[in-house]
Amino acid sequence: MHKTSALLAAVSLGLCAQWALAAPVVPERLQKVDKLTYCSGMDSPPLVSFDEAQKPKGLTVDLGLEIAKRLGNKQVQWRVIPFSGLLPALLAQQCDMIVDQLFDKPERREVIDIVNYMYSSQSVVVPKGNPKGIRTLDALSTHKVAVLNGSTIKTLLDAHNETLTKAGKPPMKLVVYNTDTDAFQALRISQVDAYGTTVETAGYYAAMAPDLFEEGVPAFSRILTGLGIRKDDPQLTAAVQHVISDMRSDGSYSQLLAKWHVASDQLD
Repeated sequence: MHKTSALLAAVSLGLCAQWALAAPVVPERLQKVDKLTYCSGMDSPPLVSFDEAQKPKGLTVDLGLEIAKRLGNKQVQWRVIPFSGLLPALLAQQCDMIVDQLFDKPERREVIDIVNYMYSSQSVVVPKGNPKGIRTLDALSTHKVAVLNGSTIKTLLDAHNETLTKAGKPPMKLVVYNTDTDAFQALRISQVDAYGTTVETAGYYAAMAPDLFEEGVPAFSRILTGLGIRKDDPQLTAAVQHVISDMRSDGSYSQLLAKWHVASDQLD
């Protein structure tokens, strides 16, 4: 009996030691501070946005809070910046990390590190009933289309305008906004005919106002999505990657995506 107890104790100690070794290493510069500062646009529900009480909410918000918790129970300070200003703010050391829906693109990886946490796709939202019959990108020809400043969808639609022009068709007119809220408001009051955004944000607004919006062009251009960290902060990059790997292993990652109804976007 004593031998069994001793064996169990030894196994328990061994497991504890493994867990301790597996814990993410807190970067040296963060070991003596009690908070992490995150840059975010806070305007891409259901990933990052504010609730009625102006408190941050969303899948990526929850992920950022969990990362802070696992890196020594750090508090989190949010610095809200328009999406197009997120990379400059990070590079200017105004925050430790970009916690938003940041698509993993080669040109971004040239200047920052990206730790991926999900997939995302693009979509085009139209008024309920799709009065203009917009079901393909070609059908956007001649129409006013809202896009978010600095977004991937703007780049994609700019490129598609070149395709339309080469085919002898009139291009779409892109109308640039700084926030999703402004863009959807423009669509609601018919200032634009469609809005190009992410599938996640499109689904959120369609669910919030099913009598006003619907999907026009189905999901396209699937891409990895991540958190942005400066290249001169490799310890933080490694620690965040470690946390996300641990979350995938312990099941909390799948639970998080399911909570925000984007389980289909989880990493392979």
